[in-house]
Amino acid sequence: MQYTVFENGLDFILSAINNLSVANEGAIDEAEKKRLIKYALLHLSSGIELVFKHHLLQENWTYVFADMNKARKKDLETGDLKSADSETIIGRLENLCDINLNESDKRCLKNLRGRRNKAEHFKLDENILSIESSIHKSISILIKFIAEHYDIEEFSEEERQLFFEIKDAMRGLTQHYDDAKLLARKELEQSGESAIICPECKEKFLVIDGGSVKCCFCKYEDSGESAAEDYVNNVLGMDAYSTIKDGGEYPLYTCLECGCESFVFDYEKGTAICFSCGHQCDIDELSFCSCCGALLYNHADCIEICSDCLDYKINKDD
Repeated sequence: MQYTVFENGLDFILSAINNLSVANEGAIDEAEKKRLIKYALLHLSSGIELVFKHHLLQENWTYVFADMNKARKKDLETGDLKSADSETIIGRLENLCDINLNESDKRCLKNLRGRRNKAEHFKLDENILSIESSIHKSISILIKFIAEHYDIEEFSEEERQLFFEIKDAMRGLTQHYDDAKLLARKELEQSGESAIICPECKEKFLVIDGGSVKCCFCKYEDSGESAAEDYVNNVLGMDAYSTIKDGGEYPLYTCLECGCESFVFDYEKGTAICFSCGHQCDIDELSFCSCCGALLYNHADCIEICSDCLDYKINKDD
């Protein structure tokens, strides 16, 4: 049995799409659906990694080794090597091959790998529609990557056949996914609420309602404070430990309107929103107390000091 690296990757991806397509058929019971989606997740992650490795191989065969200083051509030919992990592969595509994936795509692929790791090495306890969303977005990223960085005319007959089968299979899968989003959009319209990006499925169907949130698409539900934390981690791609360790500012604050720790700064968009009360404003409307660092609204007199610190200074002078 022989597969080239690229052919192997495409075959895994086609298997993932086929599994997900069958899982979406109405006659499938819940247990079988879960199993099919699990294998779609596992196979897609493996397929994407192999396609990325193949591109590294085209640039320089040593790039696929975990330690390029220990790269041996013999090990590559036999396949008996310790290859680079997913994070290293993407880093080398950017730094050594001049391929730049945008931050949103990298977060999506990282999310897919995280779920794959749970499924393969421990346990998986996540929303099915959220996993499907992650799979759909990752496939789209991969197809775009192949279209931009490969010449289809150079594919082998087997590789070309697999690639066209992937594109054909994606048409039906995309139709099902679009139908599900249409239902969610109707539900959102009926509610009359505005929506933001859901930290679970990454679709713009999350509604904030009196201290809690609910996604009309994947049915994710949580408190405003927990959802805010999930949004910072999964959508903005930041975690408190790494951000603070690197000297950055973790963009989660106490809301000035409701007092809940669910006020998220999205510096890329220049906006801030509370996941508990729904209060929104531009970041430019806010500042920090020059004494204690507490969040406050900008004042016309430009005095950047909170009321507590101001009271303390007045009483201290007295």
